[in-house]
Amino acid sequence: MSLPREEVLKAFHNQEVEHVPVSFWRHFAESEFTDASQEPAVLDINLQGHRDYYQAVDVDFAKTMLDGYFPYPFRGVENPRDLDDLANLVPLEEDDPWIQDQVALAKEQNQIVGDLPTFITVFSPLILLKWAQIDHTKESILTSDVKFADLYEKNPERVEQVLQVIAADQGKVVRALKKGTEVYGIYYSTQSIQDPREDNLEFFKKVMELIDLIVQEEINRNFDLNILHVCGFAGAYNHLEWFTNYPLQVINWATLTDGVPLGEGKKLFCDRPVLGGFDNSIKGLLYTGTKEEIQQNVRDLIDEAGKKGVILGADCTVPRDIPYDHLRWVIEAARDY
Repeated sequence: MSLPREEVLKAFHNQEVEHVPVSFWRHFAESEFTDASQEPAVLDINLQGHRDYYQAVDVDFAKTMLDGYFPYPFRGVENPRDLDDLANLVPLEEDDPWIQDQVALAKEQNQIVGDLPTFITVFSPLILLKWAQIDHTKESILTSDVKFADLYEKNPERVEQVLQVIAADQGKVVRALKKGTEVYGIYYSTQSIQDPREDNLEFFKKVMELIDLIVQEEINRNFDLNILHVCGFAGAYNHLEWFTNYPLQVINWATLTDGVPLGEGKKLFCDRPVLGGFDNSIKGLLYTGTKEEIQQNVRDLIDEAGKKGVILGADCTVPRDIPYDHLRWVIEAARDY
């Protein structure tokens, strides 16, 4: 049984709790990069996957997936890998199907989740633009960072203009989710460019932070409680100290990849609530460990971070084939602590 909603929200509001809340999330589509406008069957897969998952695992809050809407539509552009074509990018209208269909999916997910506090992902403009640079059926996701850096080196001004448009469009998504759903808050996913040409503080301050703040300020105008996800998916490394000015209320990052445990991160982010602790990869303890190893790790995490403003989860989405017993073991140990 999930913890009472009130106790879960105490942790999110940086209060001491009797039991540390726990949640994990995963993708249900074979590829999260499937475009729902071209393959609408992905939506049924998404919804049934959430139904089955929340019946199987008693998480304390929900972070739902908008698989099918990862590809940004680039209205007016035929080829988002072409700098000249990107000049034709047209901002989305408030009633654009890409926005309103996400709202419709989120509403159905709300019905599945029920009373659990629910957070929904909004991606950073840099992530959306870099993802558009590759064929996800053939190329590694980290190849997108190299191709983004190529694009930026050729025409920084054009790329920054495109990012401004996408940032404004993500603001429209946020407002639409607030108006049309029962979502409790936003899980904002951002990540440093994994290419040494742009993985530096100058690019972060000049481009990335400014673009991220446009979206985050809109998020905070619409929702009171939100999660900053500094994404370490596929081993991506982030300079966590660069993100301390980001204004969202709860912080989630790759504790092992970035080398910053929960308690240390809590101090780094001036005692804001923190979420995570478990490596989400197939090499991580959550995936490979025994019940004893996983439950001991739960105790170690709580010993290190405490019970004030601490929520257990993973660095990012857990593998599709992870045994659900492994997630239940974490929940059981957190309840028993």
